Amino acid sequence: MYLTTYTPIMFSRNGFPRDKAGNPYLPGNVIKEALESATIFYYIKKDREIENKVKNYLTTEKLRLKEISKKVKEFVFKKHPVLENLNLPEIIYLPEKNIREEYIEIFDLKEWIDLKGFKTEVFTGVLEINISSPHIEKLKSAAHSYAEALAKMELSFLKEHPLSEIFYQPLINNLKKWEVPLRIGMWTEVTFKGDLLFFWRIKEVRERIIKDLGIDIRPRYILYLPRLKQTTGWSYLEK
Repeated sequence: MYLTTYTPIMFSRNGFPRDKAGNPYLPGNVIKEALESATIFYYIKKDREIENKVKNYLTTEKLRLKEISKKVKEFVFKKHPVLENLNLPEIIYLPEKNIREEYIEIFDLKEWIDLKGFKTEVFTGVLEINISSPHIEKLKSAAHSYAEALAKMELSFLKEHPLSEIFYQPLINNLKKWEVPLRIGMWTEVTFKGDLLFFWRIKEVRERIIKDLGIDIRPRYILYLPRLKQTTGWSYLEK
């Protein structure tokens, strides 16, 4: 399959990892994590039993930051093991010519202000990747459900920000046409990224996590490139 970037991908504030010879690469686990987030969102939304189990855990059990994502994954993947036999390369090499340095702005969706940004490496382009899965059709459905929900949520928080009309409305229209839409790499600085996205509208869950852990489950900070007027990490897989 081919991975195509719709907007630049970044890995960290320090750029991309490199092998001993200095060749930049993207860890294959980055794609797996994106598919995990999509699958978690999709099956919590689709399967009422899973939704109730996760909701009960998040509102009644003693919450520990390091255990939440692990526990939610257990609930979902025990019943829907759609990531089993997913074959991904451990390392995806990136052409040096497609890497450049960009200034990344941090936008606070809650306070609606720009915070201090930073410069780092980003990648744009098309990569041929040896990916296979016996559950590809289920992963496609999950990927679309999650990507559209994430894009619409960010759009709703941006309100009259120029990114709303310039970037997000075209994005939402475009990602409906993609085979497997993904949000990969570093695109927010929130602990859970999108793993608990389904619950951001459910007040009791949101308030419990804020009260016990001091963390908002919504992706509060988005990373965008002011020069390009785009947020980071939007991409898609296609045959």
